[in-house]
Amino acid sequence: MEDNQILSALFDRNETAMTVLSVKYGHLYRSILWEILENSQDVEECANDTLLAVWNSIPPNMPQNLSAYICKIARRIGIDRLRYQTRKKRGSGYAVTLSELENCLPDTRFSNPEDRMHIRAVLSQFLGELDITTRVLFIRRYVWMESVSSLAIRYNLIENTVSARLSRARKKLKKVLEKEEITL
Repeated sequence: MEDNQILSALFDRNETAMTVLSVKYGHLYRSILWEILENSQDVEECANDTLLAVWNSIPPNMPQNLSAYICKIARRIGIDRLRYQTRKKRGSGYAVTLSELENCLPDTRFSNPEDRMHIRAVLSQFLGELDITTRVLFIRRYVWMESVSSLAIRYNLIENTVSARLSRARKKLKKVLEKEEITL
């Protein structure tokens, strides 16, 4: 079933759309949840929560890219679960991943929508200028929260090579943002 047919079925409140979503994109959003949570029970609960959130948000939302929409919801739900579980704990893989970015990404929580749009455009351009391998590593590390060791295995690289590429990309991103006068 194509995405536009799935969206149409969701708008019609046809429950078979949920089964199709789970079959078509289940592996994708579960892998994102696994990278964040690393616990099969939590992944399954969050996968169910993801489907429920999709059901509750379509309609009124009409995403242009259904897989990205589902992944974004899954990622948010996984991060919320991890935050809940690690409130009193320190040192989660998620926290380490985000700490790598804290010196090269601005905090947009208090910025206006125009500034956020500008930052998105700059980030999109930055990612487009990276070589394909570095771009994939960057996205899988900082969007999908994949560990450096699993990236090294997946792309047949040495962990130090992955870390070095990511470090250079973060430094380049910081320079790009400073050049655009985006405060960090």
